[in-house]
This record gives sequence, structure tokens and C-alpha cells, in this order.
Amino acid sequence: MNPFLGLFDSARAATFPAQQGPVARFIFGRDPQEAAYSAGVEGLFMFIFWISTFVFIGLMALSFYWAVKYRRRPGVAPPRSPSHNTALEITWTIIPSIVFISLFFVGFRVYAKQVIAPSDAVRLDLIGYRWGWNLYYPGGVTSTETLPPGTISASSVPVFMFPEDTPILLEMSSQDVIHSFWVPDFRSKMDLFPNRSTSFWFRTSKLQPGDMDNPDLGYPNKEHILYCAEYCGDQHSQMLGLIRVVPREVYENFLRNPWPEGISLVEKGKLLHSLRGCNACHSLDGSSGTGPTWLNWYGYEHRYTDGSTHLADADFTRESIYYPGRKIRSGYQNVMNSYLGQINEEEMRALIAFMRSISDQGGDPTAGFPDEEEETGGN
Repeated sequence: MNPFLGLFDSARAATFPAQQGPVARFIFGRDPQEAAYSAGVEGLFMFIFWISTFVFIGLMALSFYWAVKYRRRPGVAPPRSPSHNTALEITWTIIPSIVFISLFFVGFRVYAKQVIAPSDAVRLDLIGYRWGWNLYYPGGVTSTETLPPGTISASSVPVFMFPEDTPILLEMSSQDVIHSFWVPDFRSKMDLFPNRSTSFWFRTSKLQPGDMDNPDLGYPNKEHILYCAEYCGDQHSQMLGLIRVVPREVYENFLRNPWPEGISLVEKGKLLHSLRGCNACHSLDGSSGTGPTWLNWYGYEHRYTDGSTHLADADFTRESIYYPGRKIRSGYQNVMNSYLGQINEEEMRALIAFMRSISDQGGDPTAGFPDEEEETGGN
């Protein structure tokens, strides 16, 4: 290792202790979690905070002292101000320069750790959209669990599983507008852009027997809330996700069997309504939102902005999801993104079955579909 950089690593270790002090805990709450650089980011923040506090208090104290000492008094002529003081000017140039140069090198080391992922990191794809997140695991597996409305958000929240003690590299992009991946416990964030890829990596911690953020699971786990930190529309505050760090065997079992055992096609479709973010625009109770409600949508004819009417059957539903701009429902705008390549045929069948189940013209929700056990192998 370069001895010069090693010196700054030693200085950083001394300056940024592993454990939070009382002020840092008041500002940040929990200790920095998961990401290898989180402690460094928090340490830099606190270092700048304490320098700023020291300078502010010092300047205010000196200003008050000088205001009293050199106040105007009857019969006392004001002293002549010096025009130059070489020692003072050198001092106030060198000392801040040392502080700022040190901050640069220490900050650069933290930044390098933040942007350069290990070569053995597990690569996953994260897609942001208004107003939700989709995470794609190896083999095309996606999240199949949500937190119900009212848990940490007014709407359902997807749960993303990650294995313990593993570097994770997220390749991220946006379907529509700029979003920002922000997990406060990681002390860092990264923007997502349309038609452009960005990345964010972190290393999950080794779970201990006492790590039970969700004791109902019955195995050690840590949970971190994911926010969007870039305003993206009227439901921006509801764009949440839950990152759950689990034992490796739990993660591997999820990849093999992502859906709950015995789940029906209709139940899967209802779950996908939340997981794919359909609930952000399409209600299930008949109320109007950004898009038309799904209640009694299937099996009825509807009018569209070009003056035509179409029966909402399975084929038209599939076209509306994959190519939403072709037919725009009267009274609504063309704001829906295409889900072509994001919803596979099995998931499409589940969504159509669910739409049938909440329509009085839907008939048998699973009519015409292969047996679910046969399609999924019983998973």
C-alpha cells in the first residue's frame, strides 16, 4: 500500500470511530448499516459538522468580545486598524488548507469505496417507476412479498430479500422520470434516470442471532426502508420499499420457490397488482385514479379517445398492458409505461384472472388457463 494513502487511512480510522457518539446517534438514529462505506460517509459528515460548530462558536465568541472591547466610548479615540499582518494571514491560509486537503483525500477514499464494487458482487437489476420499485433476481425472479397498506405506507410496499454477508451490485434505471435510491441506514443515495444505467453497491452484514428486526419471521433478519429521494409526482411519498437481509439458505430457497406454496392464479394476480405498481393508478373499489379502476373493467365495452369502443377481453387486456398508448380510455391521459418485457406470460395470465374475479362479467377467472400446478411445477 502507498504509505501516503495508508497514513490517511489511519487518520480516518482515528477520526471516524466505528461506534456512534451521542450527537451522531441523535442526528442519524441507527448505526450505519450494511454498506462498507457507510461509517466513512457518516464520519465525514460528523467531522465537517464539528469543524463547522467549532468555527461558528469561535467566530461568534470573538465577535462578541471585540464588539465589547472596541465599542465606542466618550473621550476615547478609535484605534487605527492595522492594514497588514503577515503571521495572521499565513496562519488563516495554512490551517484551513491543511483541513480541506485532508478532507479531500479522506473523502476520495470513501468515494472510491462507494463507486467501485467488488468483482464477486451479486448483480441485480432495479427498476424505478412512478410510484414503486421492481427488483429482478437471477433467472428473472422478482419480489413476491409486500407489506400490507398501513404498515409503513398508505399503500402496499414490496419486500426485497438479500443474502447476508454478500456484496450486492444494483444496476438501476428508471421507466419514466428521475428517481433516487435512498436508504438512510446506508448513508448514501444514487439517482435513477430514464434510458441510462447507474449503479449502487453495498455489502450486507453478517447476521447475528439477536438480529431480529422482524421477529415474526422466526429467523435472524435486518430490515432497511428504501425511499425515493427525488420528487417524482403526487405519490412520491408512497414510493417505498423494504430491504430485508436474511440467512443465505432463506435467500436461496426464495430463488427456487419465489411464490408462496399453494397460491392460486387469482391470488397471484392480486399480489402482482401491488408488486408491479398497478395499484398506484388503478383502484379495485371503483374509484377513479390516474387510470381507470379495475373493478368491473373486464368483460365490458369501454369508449376510447379515438371514438372507438372495445370489449375488455383477455387479448385487449394484454395489448393494453404491453402497448398502453395504442388505445387511451376516454377521460384519461396517456401516462402509462409499457410493461413489455417486464411482465411474463405467466404473470399476465394471473393479472387477467384477477381482473376477471373482480368483474361481474368475468365468468370463471381461470377458464381457458392451464392448471397452475402444471404450469409452475407446484411452486
